Amino acid sequence: MKFVSFNINGLRARPHQLEAIVEKHQPDVIGLQETKVHDDMFPLEEVAKLGYNVFYHGQKGHYGVALLTKETPIAVRRGFPGDDEEAQRRIIMAEIPSLLGNVTVINGYFPQGESRDHPIKFPAKAQFYQNLQNYLETELKR
Repeated sequence: MKFVSFNINGLRARPHQLEAIVEKHQPDVIGLQETKVHDDMFPLEEVAKLGYNVFYHGQKGHYGVALLTKETPIAVRRGFPGDDEEAQRRIIMAEIPSLLGNVTVINGYFPQGESRDHPIKFPAKAQFYQNLQNYLETELKR
């Protein structure tokens, strides 16, 4: 399987870059970060024309992630267990069948967190990594 991860920094502004990646690399899975588009406005038809199953988890103006897969996933999860409507849209996971068995793909736009002294961003970063660790320890043990 060929994987490509791409921080697209605004999907609706750069569809030509996504097309170029598909043309050049023909990946089986593409993880997009910083799609910067709310789910209601995601350009699903345009992206699906590239020949992929498309799954997205976004919000207006910032963050947002998407997974594009050649194979139909067995399962897709948007966000972490327990996320509410206010949670930043930074992670999407899929279980994808392959010749060697199922593969779990985790596509994330990981927070930078600023310095340890930042009162908001660093705690948010720490929580993101704790949520990821919890997910890996519990969900993937199955």
